[in-house]
Amino acid sequence: MSDADDGARGPWKSEYLALHDPVTSLPNRLLMTEFLAGALSSPQETRRMLAVFCIDLDNFHHFNEMFGLDAGDLILAETARRIRRCVRDHDLVARVDADTFIIVATGVGDAKAVDGLTRRLQSALNAPIGMSSGAVAYPLVNMGIALAPLDAEDAEGLVRCAELALEQAKADGPGTCSYFADDVNEEMSGRRTLEGDLRRAIVSDEFVLLFQPRCDARTLKLLGVEALIRWDHPQLGLLTPDAFVPIAEKSGLVIPIGEWVLRKACDTISRLPELNVSVNVSVVQFRNDALVNTVDAVLKSTRVAPERLELEITESVLIENAEKALEVLEGLKNLGVRLSMDDFGTGYSSLGYLRTFPFDALKIDRRFVGDLDNSKGALAIVQAILGLGRALGMQVVAEGVETESQLAILRADSCDEVQGFFLGHPMTEEALLAFIADRRLAS
Repeated sequence: MSDADDGARGPWKSEYLALHDPVTSLPNRLLMTEFLAGALSSPQETRRMLAVFCIDLDNFHHFNEMFGLDAGDLILAETARRIRRCVRDHDLVARVDADTFIIVATGVGDAKAVDGLTRRLQSALNAPIGMSSGAVAYPLVNMGIALAPLDAEDAEGLVRCAELALEQAKADGPGTCSYFADDVNEEMSGRRTLEGDLRRAIVSDEFVLLFQPRCDARTLKLLGVEALIRWDHPQLGLLTPDAFVPIAEKSGLVIPIGEWVLRKACDTISRLPELNVSVNVSVVQFRNDALVNTVDAVLKSTRVAPERLELEITESVLIENAEKALEVLEGLKNLGVRLSMDDFGTGYSSLGYLRTFPFDALKIDRRFVGDLDNSKGALAIVQAILGLGRALGMQVVAEGVETESQLAILRADSCDEVQGFFLGHPMTEEALLAFIADRRLAS
């Protein structure tokens, strides 16, 4: 190769690198925007439908944590190859962020063609990816789709619509797809407003902690309470966790909110020495490296014995990173707190987790308890969980007990603890004190 050739290649290479992603060799956001703007200004495209797909790899940072950065790059490169195999030669695929890809599909024809491409992409991108180490990654992608000229007619507006649709898909859960609609824009705006309100609520102390009784299934003796958060919103009234916890998790605000719940619960129970307390731990809290130290600090400052605190953890916490989860759970066990698996029976690999992780108790999901009166299948599942708990030496707690007949069934099958409206609704600390006093008078 001559010196002249080197000089000619230098500027071309620099221009290429300025417009392409080095990991996947795909166009970057700048080149994608130029391509999209050109396509939208083409007289031919103004007569046909153009679609923009915004694709996100769910929890991609966990792949990097589990398998390493090189494996993360392999997953990105393989994702890029799979996308390219699904689209046509004249469509453009770009990597625009760490784990986000955009497809500009020109001249797709009609909505049926867009749906067909969506199905091909979901099938290809949600398939397992083998690592060179022999491990297997199981990616899940979310997709947001915007259409021109229906949703927008300019490049910036169309990409923004696709990104809003992606936010909606991510809110709906891993592996889902959403088309842009005006109500999506309104909902996203509402979520951003609620997130701002949440930040104010932390400072303004707008949260309320309620306590629901947990009783011995045989004697109905009050053994403890579960701490349940509510938000006393100035305009919207008393909100349940379903209305704000997902937003708190996405924004990271669940970390300070979760610490507030833990501290408030332990402070309350410190004045009720005969009772224990259980507190839910979210996936985001569990990822926080400071969780063990936070629990330790709260126990010491409130002077609550560790064995009086039970942390309820869902199986989804364990699925993300089993090795890290075991490390955190063992750290919590070393503090002396109790651990329970919440919503047991709804996951797909709970049995394996019970053999590996140091749980003290299982909580039967309320959906099975609620069907005990009229479903033989629910009864069989509850009896199987109770038998499993006994075999593993774990306590079993049934939540969502709402009728006397449900309680009778659970008693007959030797359930350890029960919780639900039949035993007591969630109540304030003052109401809990009155509840305890009434039970003392009645005994």
